[in-house]
Amino acid sequence: MLAGQASDRCEVTPQNLTVKLGSNVTVVFNAPINGICRNKWQGFSPSQVFWTLNSQKIEESFYDHNDTHAMVSISNFSLESGTVECHVHEQVLGGTIVRTHGTFRNTSMAMEPPKRPVNISCTTSSTNEQYTTCHWNGAGNSQDTTYEVTLKQGDTLPPCYAPPGQYTCQFKINSYRNMSVTVTARNSAGNVSTTVHLYWWATRKYPPPSIRVERLPNSLGVHLEKKSVGWVYCWEHAKCEVEYVKEGSNDTNRSEGNATINIYDVKPCTNYSVAMRCACYLSMWSDWSIKHTVLSLLNVRSEPLYLWRRVLEEYGNGTRHVQLMWKGPSPSCKAIDEYRLYVDSTHLKSLQPTQYHTSVLLTDTAHDIRIAAYQNNTMLRESFFKIPSTEKKFPLVQKPFATTQNGDIHISWDPPSKPANEYVIEWFTDATQKDTPSWEKIQDRNYFSIVKSLPHKLYTVTISPLYDEGPGPENVLYTYAKEGAPAKVSKVILLDSDSTHLTVGWQPVQRNQCCGFVVNYTILWNKVLNGPQQSETVDHTRRNMTLRDLQPDTSYQVMVKAHSTAGSSISDPSQFTTDAYGKAFIRTLIAVACGVMILLMCGVCIFMLWRRMMNLMVPNPQYSSMAMWSQAKSPKPSFLNNPDVDSSPRDNILQFQIDNDIDGDLAEVAGTGAPPCLAEDWAMDANLSPDVSVSEWPAENVRLNPSYGIGPFGGAESLEADIEDQQQQEQQSEQPGQISPATSCQAYMDHMPIFGPGDPSGEAPACVPSEDGSEHSGESSQPDTSATLRATSTYISVDVFDGQKDN
Repeated sequence: MLAGQASDRCEVTPQNLTVKLGSNVTVVFNAPINGICRNKWQGFSPSQVFWTLNSQKIEESFYDHNDTHAMVSISNFSLESGTVECHVHEQVLGGTIVRTHGTFRNTSMAMEPPKRPVNISCTTSSTNEQYTTCHWNGAGNSQDTTYEVTLKQGDTLPPCYAPPGQYTCQFKINSYRNMSVTVTARNSAGNVSTTVHLYWWATRKYPPPSIRVERLPNSLGVHLEKKSVGWVYCWEHAKCEVEYVKEGSNDTNRSEGNATINIYDVKPCTNYSVAMRCACYLSMWSDWSIKHTVLSLLNVRSEPLYLWRRVLEEYGNGTRHVQLMWKGPSPSCKAIDEYRLYVDSTHLKSLQPTQYHTSVLLTDTAHDIRIAAYQNNTMLRESFFKIPSTEKKFPLVQKPFATTQNGDIHISWDPPSKPANEYVIEWFTDATQKDTPSWEKIQDRNYFSIVKSLPHKLYTVTISPLYDEGPGPENVLYTYAKEGAPAKVSKVILLDSDSTHLTVGWQPVQRNQCCGFVVNYTILWNKVLNGPQQSETVDHTRRNMTLRDLQPDTSYQVMVKAHSTAGSSISDPSQFTTDAYGKAFIRTLIAVACGVMILLMCGVCIFMLWRRMMNLMVPNPQYSSMAMWSQAKSPKPSFLNNPDVDSSPRDNILQFQIDNDIDGDLAEVAGTGAPPCLAEDWAMDANLSPDVSVSEWPAENVRLNPSYGIGPFGGAESLEADIEDQQQQEQQSEQPGQISPATSCQAYMDHMPIFGPGDPSGEAPACVPSEDGSEHSGESSQPDTSATLRATSTYISVDVFDGQKDN
């Protein structure tokens, strides 16, 4: 039994090695196939071992390994002493101390005797019983330690010698007798021995057995084959151990028994890797058999069959496109032949065992859905589900919340206001999985965990309560198992610009972009040429920002950095330029320009109106005719005081100012001598003698009685001609050379009808001789200083010519 236990040991050799200074050292870690270290560390392999010298890792280029050993070589060992250790998964498997001699300090150490050999065992193969091989752990603490092994089976056999570094010896023996083994370690400082007594059964080792694995409804049966080599006579007395591992798991399980062992804790329809080793009576354990992979059977009747639905789309006419999903046996189990789908007791379709979802078109009314698993036309399992009408409304779960721990996502929520029978949790990480997500159905709890979640992947999780009447509405949340830096902002644009500010906007990072939730944005900007960088952070809901206090006509580089709880990312730089002139300046400039233009236009218009008023054409009196006003056309007693006259000649009546400069034609007439009726009035009004010629009167002393109206006349030449004609006629009829006052006055009256406000008939008053022999008007006229010739308003009847009408 001792020998059997020794063969399973995992250890470092040699122990306490003493070498010459500058020698090469090789240290080996022994890991037998059935070693304890392989059972202690699941999935152990010698390739996983790493080595340290005085706690400093040795370079891997000095490593070597095979299936059962891991080795390290140290060249030119020059330390006085060093501790070499081997490790796996940060655990120390073993170690040894290496010392050097050849120096004064190592002289006494080299003279120490070797240590006692330990862990002595011998192995005798059941297929070759003539030989046995003995093993021990080396006790050499110097390079010159050798070993001598002796074996006794009644008689002492010839000794076996092992050189330094070798720890095995082989003997030819009688296989059915007990033995005594002595191992002596010897060097120049002395020797030491260890003796063990071994029962012959304890040294025997049988070959790996041949096994057969049987699939049972709820277990696996592992059998030792009777015809296995070396086990024919020991099959009934065999003691065996089974090792099995579920596919995809690193957990190794063992079960002990006889030649047949049943494994009950297996999952249906699951692949298992199975191996067996055996011993006969008190012999050593054999090596493990070849591993067998077997698929456990599935009892479909005892397995649950879950059914779920997902509404993909609702149409305006009330119909719904519904995705049906179910969970049944794996197709690899080959436990069923087909699934059958029923809608309201109507067989709708049959599906293959490899199908786990299908879509149907349903009306807006309530429906009963059933999925059934069949084998050989026999129903093995079925599941029911109710889909309520679209008008049916149920409460949803409250306050869904997600946390992460050790790579797992933990979901919790508050129950809805109405008690729910079950909950369905759906989740997916890719938009392509939205229609067929992963899902689980749970009962009696309001929490769920998604184990072994993927890092840096956005999980979309929905929670739906199930009621007696059907499922309630889903509540959605988003989470990461492990967040990373978010995606960078893809586009930065200019929204508005001025001379001192820029308004920039950016495309926000979408929620489905890798690899974290954005908590805020930082906007960075600086002048393109050697400007200091400025920054400002805003909330993740912001989509734009105004950069103020900038310089006009200057280029700026703008970047947007997105932050998550685990990192940040920055956008590509974008360049924008402020305006040379601000909008306020441009608006003021435009307003001033418009004001100036309006003022100029107003000035031009006023000037044109003034010029037009100044350039009004006054009809020339010499082209007008003079006529007497009739009573019908002058119904009013006064023309000046009452301008409401007949409208027929009104367009031909103009008002004009008589200047103090007497018309040249009138002066010429005056030069001929004024008629007595006029000369007297003029002389009286001017306080001058009637004998004085009118042309000699001072212009400022000339007065006209305002009671007279003077109409336009044909001109001085025509007037003079008429006077001359009348004088000639009078000379012929009366006295030669003398003009009658009445005649001379009549000549003027023919050309200048004089009428005053006191004449209601509108006719000119007759010339009446004065007491001194002159003639004057029938009504006396008092001089009026306000009616001077320089400013007298007179109304004249004018015949307007066609060419003057427009003016």
